[in-house]
Amino acid sequence: MSTVDFDAEQLALRDSVRAFLASDGYSWDRLTGELGLTALAVPEDHGGFGATLLEAGIALEEAGAALLGAPLLSTTVAALALDPADPALAPLAAGTTIGAVAFGATVSDGLLHGRAEHVLDGDVADLFVVAAGDNLYAAEASQVAVTVVPTLDTTRGQATLVFDGVPARPAGPGRASHALDLLRAALAAESIGVARAALEITIEHLRTRQQFGVPLATFQALRHRVADLYVELEQATSTARHALRVAGTADFPVAAALAKLAAADAAYTVTREAIQLLGGIGFTWEHPAHRYLKRATTNHVLAGDPRTLRRSLLACV
Repeated sequence: MSTVDFDAEQLALRDSVRAFLASDGYSWDRLTGELGLTALAVPEDHGGFGATLLEAGIALEEAGAALLGAPLLSTTVAALALDPADPALAPLAAGTTIGAVAFGATVSDGLLHGRAEHVLDGDVADLFVVAAGDNLYAAEASQVAVTVVPTLDTTRGQATLVFDGVPARPAGPGRASHALDLLRAALAAESIGVARAALEITIEHLRTRQQFGVPLATFQALRHRVADLYVELEQATSTARHALRVAGTADFPVAAALAKLAAADAAYTVTREAIQLLGGIGFTWEHPAHRYLKRATTNHVLAGDPRTLRRSLLACV
């Protein structure tokens, strides 16, 4: 996929993350300690590297391509959603605390009430950054009733949270909507990686698999299908990276929603088509194509399904 919009440092970051995730024996400690991926976009005076959301998005894109099961996306979003002065930011940036964002709670007298569903990585989080009204609150996972729920994508977990008078402290006045925008932009970046990897696997299969003595890639009908997928993915990639670039501006809410819609749609389309283009092998447990489809399907509905996103975008017109 296109990398013409990356500078030399961003390309080096992409290559480092890609090589790291392709190696054997990587762990959460190495991911956060050696590469410092959870700290990329955190300000330097709060334990981070002071990069932008685009750099964090580059890491998340590679994580999607590798179907990373570690809570990188959730912890990154939790850290960036917090008020920069919040004391939880440093351990989230260091990866010593695993974070997750949750929506749907209410707050009364400093206590959280209600229920949050489909909380990504809620099964492993140490700290929940919870949106209640317009504000964010931090709640220790040990104080929350956490129920792990079965998911289509078995590479990472989700949970339902029940807040029954859970103690919480303010962690981001007026930042609830920003947390949702960050989650959407992060899912967009990851979905681009999912789609890219699935398409690359498919193209390699068509180049090497033969029928009637010639590679499948020589058949015009298949070439046209791949070309359509490539165009859709390139458009979604541009949309996702634009959203990452305008983080912190007034354009970010609309850009994030549009990016999530375009990228998740592209990933869902590409991974479904990949199964068809790969033939029967794509359905086997040994082939990763079905796992990319499951990740894309899950991302498609998290943080707003397509209908919800289209309605929110129409409201902005």
